[in-house]
Amino acid sequence: MSRLKYDPWILSLHLVDANGPRRVMMTPDRLSEILSAGRPIDTIHSVHVRGVGADPGELAELVDHGRMIALTGFPQRILFTGGEGMMRQEVEEVFRAFTAIEFTLPKDLRNQLLPFQQSDEEKLTDELEVWLRTIEYYARVKSAWQLSSELVVRIPQGNLSIDLAARLDQLSWREAFRVQRSGGASAFSLEQQQADYGMKLCEEPYRVVTFGACGQMTGCSGEQRQRVYFGSLEEDSLRGLWEGSSMESWRKNRTGNQCLGCPGLGSTLRRPSLISIYESVGEQRFHEYPQAQLRKIADESEGRSSSRSASRTIFCSPRKAS
Repeated sequence: MSRLKYDPWILSLHLVDANGPRRVMMTPDRLSEILSAGRPIDTIHSVHVRGVGADPGELAELVDHGRMIALTGFPQRILFTGGEGMMRQEVEEVFRAFTAIEFTLPKDLRNQLLPFQQSDEEKLTDELEVWLRTIEYYARVKSAWQLSSELVVRIPQGNLSIDLAARLDQLSWREAFRVQRSGGASAFSLEQQQADYGMKLCEEPYRVVTFGACGQMTGCSGEQRQRVYFGSLEEDSLRGLWEGSSMESWRKNRTGNQCLGCPGLGSTLRRPSLISIYESVGEQRFHEYPQAQLRKIADESEGRSSSRSASRTIFCSPRKAS
């Protein structure tokens, strides 16, 4: 097993990528190559299956891909889906292939539900009903077969979540799934971190190894308009791509290029009492320590009590990936 310069926790795979009418599907050979390269990295414990502009449920080979990931030995395998195409899958086998299935609102449906959006009420009702019935059917199968995989439904924050939560509570087999409100960030919640000490950027460049459906390592598991690629495993090893000059440059300059305007990027507004720590250890090491300890250091410092010993303690040894 090997460790990388920045220890990633997640291998994120875009199995399908849609740009207008064009669809790119990740082939089994390409998936096998990526899994084989990622498995020796001992800090990666989770595989996330996603789509960009399309849904993994569209894949006829979704179950086969999920089985391949399971056989590779990653302990956590999470499928993110808006529900499109999921009723055409072998539902029991989807549960057996993934340790968790997370439903979110499809982008089109989410946009139609916005309060300022003018929508066709009949169409909106029909689409929402289809989404709810898909979740209900998956909950029924999970309950009937007593399957251990987790079923999660993520809904937006705000007033919309109240209505959706009420609708979800009315579904049969409600006890088989969990409802969770989503934050503003694409992968890591940043709102509380910014409020507490205002220095945390999105952790994906240090925590998430992302591959697109074409087999290129990319910089984000979100759906930003301007995407960036760093090469494929045909050109270099996973270590070479992850630690290469192109990705290192992107990590350092992302606040002013591809990530500019991303709601999940975070903030570099600096709480004065933490500036010296941030600048002495660097952004990546700063990310490795729990926010509660950083907040305590800042609070003690700004309260005119010494935080020097506390800061030395937590920065002696980085937190290990679990």
